[in-house]
Amino acid sequence: MRECSALLVNVVLQDNIHDSWRWLLDPAHGYVVSGVYRYLTSSDESMPVGAYNNVWHKLVPSKVSLFTWRLLQDRIPTRSNLVSRHVIQPIDNLCVGGCGDIETADHLFIGCNLFGSVWYLICLWLDISFVCPGSMEDHFTQFIHMAGLPRSSHYYFKVIWLASTLAIWKDRNNRAFKNTVIDPYRILEKVKLNSFLWLSSNPVPIAFGFHGWWRHPTLCMCVM
Repeated sequence: MRECSALLVNVVLQDNIHDSWRWLLDPAHGYVVSGVYRYLTSSDESMPVGAYNNVWHKLVPSKVSLFTWRLLQDRIPTRSNLVSRHVIQPIDNLCVGGCGDIETADHLFIGCNLFGSVWYLICLWLDISFVCPGSMEDHFTQFIHMAGLPRSSHYYFKVIWLASTLAIWKDRNNRAFKNTVIDPYRILEKVKLNSFLWLSSNPVPIAFGFHGWWRHPTLCMCVM
């Protein structure tokens, strides 16, 4: 209320003058698209670009990319976030995996003994070595730009990463709301299936079947 009152201190209301909007960048002519474009393109300050701006993939359902966009900005309803929004009590902020730690996004997808182990299984499936960073943004960036592998593989690694985070989140919700048993191997199978289905949706037919993708994904990527 104090801030609102301070903003209205110098406002003088007059009965014979109608209220109107005023575009501060150009009070004389008002808002025009060309004026906004000139302002944005002439600004010396570059707009920050986060990893979340790289989550979109033409073969992946937009709702999946939107989920990842929210995840990388820590805007999904983890228990930690629900506590900060006063939706649940602070005593209910522990990870649904039963590890006893607070359920933040970084912990749930990376640090949890159960859900985090999915990445180990994925690395075994892909036959790669990968040291998981501590934050989801770094994890995403490093995984989809896997060092030492051809640039053409980044296309596939992004699909796999998006499929993995979605599968982990769905299993987390099943555990939280249906009290199902967490099975990292079952999550891995969902990652294999969803990633293959998304890749198969390409109008250009892929040169491999599900069995090949399930057994030797790097060969299917023409990485090896």
